[in-house]
Amino acid sequence: MNKTTRDAQFGMTKLPLQSGGWGSLLNSASDAPRARPASVKAIQTINDSFIVFSSINSSSSRGFAFVLGLVIGCAGSSMVLADVVLGGVLSREDFWPQLAGVYAILLLISGVFFAWSVTSVRRTLSPPVVLSRRLRKFYCWIEPKEGWVALEYDKVQPVSMVSRSYSVAGAATGYVLAVVDMDDSSRSIRSYVPLVQPHRDYRAPEMVWEFIRSYMDGDPEDLPAADPMPPTDDARADFALLDRRLFGDLIDDRHRVKPGMFPMVYVHVVGALMYWFERAGFWISRVAPKPDWPQDIQAEMSAANFSSSFRVRELTDAERLAYAGKLGYLNRRWLVLGAICTVIVFMMFAVIGVPPWFSELNRG
Repeated sequence: MNKTTRDAQFGMTKLPLQSGGWGSLLNSASDAPRARPASVKAIQTINDSFIVFSSINSSSSRGFAFVLGLVIGCAGSSMVLADVVLGGVLSREDFWPQLAGVYAILLLISGVFFAWSVTSVRRTLSPPVVLSRRLRKFYCWIEPKEGWVALEYDKVQPVSMVSRSYSVAGAATGYVLAVVDMDDSSRSIRSYVPLVQPHRDYRAPEMVWEFIRSYMDGDPEDLPAADPMPPTDDARADFALLDRRLFGDLIDDRHRVKPGMFPMVYVHVVGALMYWFERAGFWISRVAPKPDWPQDIQAEMSAANFSSSFRVRELTDAERLAYAGKLGYLNRRWLVLGAICTVIVFMMFAVIGVPPWFSELNRG
């Protein structure tokens, strides 16, 4: 079992026979439905050939590494530069070898953080999971060593995993729709593939799974219209994408914060803390190298146009403006939150990098 599986399953090597604190077993492909199907903003693209699921935020951690690496790297370099420019440390008699070693270590640490930042952009980025309707397989990129993993739709066990995440914005509990490939006799997990990002509503994973089942074997006319999602390759839609990725159902279809104290506080606190990390992640998702699609689906994934018998909900006027970067109140909200986040990020740098420039040791 690969590391991705171990991390996601909280150390479990076998899938339990019953639902519990770890999560829930969902209906397999042949069972009777237990929930109404809905896309719950989990589908990025849907057509007659395949579904592309919404990204599971792999770029968010990249954005965090990129920004934090730059901040700490610049702060460390600033400390050294202040002593060189103002303190004249290079001309001191005790510079070599005592002080030279100290400054070399500082520069090395700064270089490591700069390298961390650069690596976050240059490493291969995992594409979203794809479900081929024609081949009845899920395709997921695990990591460069393992490459693409193809799981048989009719053989996997769908699960709703309890996910607990921690970030600078705090802790949160969500529910993740995933598919598990396991040994039928021992229930040992061979592969675990999360399909979409965690959702706050415990019902959402099962609703999305029923949507998938209906897509695979039902009549397109019976399938509810999928929710439209902001394009991931257009920077003009970044504010709309921020709303969907960070806040989910706390934002309505007009990109307004839903009524209530919790949505209002959560949106503004999390937005102010995460703005630059997420924006950096979006940029990385557009410029980072990506693996070629598997040969089985390469032609259809590379096609310019797709035929689709499946419905997608019409964009609201607000969504249409938001995707074009022209929704005024959305832009104003994120510009304010972005300004606050800019101050926070600058303070992260200033706490370490600015004091040496005003130190008494570097005066006179």
